[in-house]
Amino acid sequence: MQAVPVLIELAQAKPEERIEALRAVLYDRTGRAAAQTILKVEAEGGRLIAKGELTIDAKRIGDSARLLVAPVIESGKREAPDRAELLKRLRGHLETVRLDPRRPDIRILIPRPVWWPWFKLCACWVRGRLVKRVVLPNGTTRDLPICHARVTLCEIDRWPRLIRALPDRDILRLRDELLEAIRRPVPLPDPPPFAFPGAFPDLPPPPDPAPLPPHAAPGAQVPARAALRPAEAGPHAAPMFRLVEEIEHAPLEAVRARLGLAGTQLFPYLCRFGWLDALFVTHRHCFATVTTDDEGRFSALYIHACGDEDRPDIYVSAQQFLGGVWTTIHAPPVTCGTTWNYHCGDEITVVVTDPRAQACVPDDPVDPPPGVESWVMPHAVGAMPIAGTAGAAPGPGWVRPDGLADHGANADAPFGSVLGFRQQHALSIPSDAIYYFRWSWRRGSSGAWTAMTTPITRSYVRDVPGPVVQFPTVQLGPVGDSLFRFKTQLFSPADWGVDTSADPAGTTYYWPIDSGMGEIYAAKWTTPGTADAAAAPALAGLYQVRLEVFSKTGTRVAPGPGTFRFIVPTGIAPDGTLSTRLADPSEIIDDGFVFSLVIDNARCTASIAAPVISAGEADDDCGFIRYAPGASVTLAFAPAHPNGRARFSFGLTRGATPVVAAGAGGEVLAATAGAYARAGSTFSGSFAVGALMGTCPNAAFAETLYVAAKATDGTTRLSGYDASAVRAFALAQQG
Repeated sequence: MQAVPVLIELAQAKPEERIEALRAVLYDRTGRAAAQTILKVEAEGGRLIAKGELTIDAKRIGDSARLLVAPVIESGKREAPDRAELLKRLRGHLETVRLDPRRPDIRILIPRPVWWPWFKLCACWVRGRLVKRVVLPNGTTRDLPICHARVTLCEIDRWPRLIRALPDRDILRLRDELLEAIRRPVPLPDPPPFAFPGAFPDLPPPPDPAPLPPHAAPGAQVPARAALRPAEAGPHAAPMFRLVEEIEHAPLEAVRARLGLAGTQLFPYLCRFGWLDALFVTHRHCFATVTTDDEGRFSALYIHACGDEDRPDIYVSAQQFLGGVWTTIHAPPVTCGTTWNYHCGDEITVVVTDPRAQACVPDDPVDPPPGVESWVMPHAVGAMPIAGTAGAAPGPGWVRPDGLADHGANADAPFGSVLGFRQQHALSIPSDAIYYFRWSWRRGSSGAWTAMTTPITRSYVRDVPGPVVQFPTVQLGPVGDSLFRFKTQLFSPADWGVDTSADPAGTTYYWPIDSGMGEIYAAKWTTPGTADAAAAPALAGLYQVRLEVFSKTGTRVAPGPGTFRFIVPTGIAPDGTLSTRLADPSEIIDDGFVFSLVIDNARCTASIAAPVISAGEADDDCGFIRYAPGASVTLAFAPAHPNGRARFSFGLTRGATPVVAAGAGGEVLAATAGAYARAGSTFSGSFAVGALMGTCPNAAFAETLYVAAKATDGTTRLSGYDASAVRAFALAQQG
């Protein structure tokens, strides 16, 4: 090895210009980085001189090489920037140099136009976390990381530059639509298909509305083009009203100039103006594509001019490797998905709503009973821990001993659709003695068992030298007699039959720390009646589910002190650790752990009867009911479920005003609900016409009924089994 002095002169430097250090990287003729160092920069007689040494193997380098010089930017990264980053993002200078083996040294002169931008460059460390937000059965939400995804980070041009690029007609359009948005806020949308009094807390929430201006309440009725007074809206709205006054009647260029200065005020409104997205896309500059880690976190360096008071505006898109291809799971409109005025170093939480996105779920920590070393735990159905038949569910969101569950506002909820079963096992498993498992089911408490045979796979990481990372899969089963392999603690390609002969040297293989959301299940069961709505009511009832363990030879293993123990969850500590108990002997049938599930895939129905007037006449064809003085109206509706496992919400709206007294909600088998009484499956109630009309002599009404099935797959309520109905009528004075 030989020390090679390096001297670099930055030509035509001014006395006030200073650069502390430069990075020098020497590449051989094949493009391989042979050496690198940090050069200290000092001022010498009006010049900036960078000096240092490179330690090289002269025989391997030869007499020709290429030197790349770039500024040193403090970024917080431990590893040195690669060649692409040095050249493109740090605007590095690459020059061919010749080395004299007898007296090697490197001296180059870099012209001022090349190095002058270097002392104006600063780094912004952009950090974020890619997550999928899920609602747990107990009603709480949790952000699950999306690991090993590909995230692209972009910076959007400064707002004044965007405004300058807008054609004149679009400037006027933006002004007009902005004035309309400020004066007439868009009401919040109702939950699908409509909103009623006493709506279900666990019904799918409405899509996030566009941000509302600070002075307007959701649904506020403000006449178009009406003048609003700042005193009515509060002092925080004053800047927006000043903006309205300044742009409403101003000439075009004045509007353009004022909008260019109002970026911070306008950002909350931009999501409403979808037509702007085409402009934003053309002014989007992507600076990094990175991979999320096991916690869904990502980070990248954004280089910008120092002293620039304008903060970067960061846009994030993401792809995930699904079904063997990289699939876009997050690409919102730029107007809605940009983090405006990003503060360098802050963590951006990117919430992915694409249902295809697979979150990563770590195994929950388990505290086995004292003295139990080898154990298998039937963990959960979906996200609901299994309490077992001899235990007690500690609260909502658990599979109860009777096979039902309480989740959200739903008590005594059955299970249905496709169920995923989760399990965990001790670190000593698998072994030759405990190698396979099998899940099965039967209706009732006797009879033959049916094995669950849906193939189950697990992804592993195939890390090829370089930037390429792949996620192939291996199959746990079924093999033989519908058996599935326990997942090993360490991944060995040979153990799973993976051929690595064609892989390049240095390729590594390992399990990811977390499992994808679709890979947390040890078994899946399409429950009876899922695909047959007509047969579903008759197929509903109590079922048993069993988990068995087998040796490598396929022999069933009985639980006991010398083999293994079945353990069952009993609670969840604040840190997520599962407390457990030994399975009770009553829960073991034919060497397998058995628990109960109530299955019900029956669908709901909903209907609304025609209103009946006590005094007057009805014309149902035209929808008018003409009432006489003192008349009353009977409203009736039928929310139904074949087995009574549903809840309903009924509402009456006059014009756009809910008639609260006529609303009701509750169990479909309740004897009464609000002002209504049930006979069979029909609820009916009588109301004085005056109570419904308010101050209106004539009025139009809408009746809305929503029936929500209680059934769950252990993670979400099965809203596909719901039903709804709507009916309109009008009350008018007779005569």
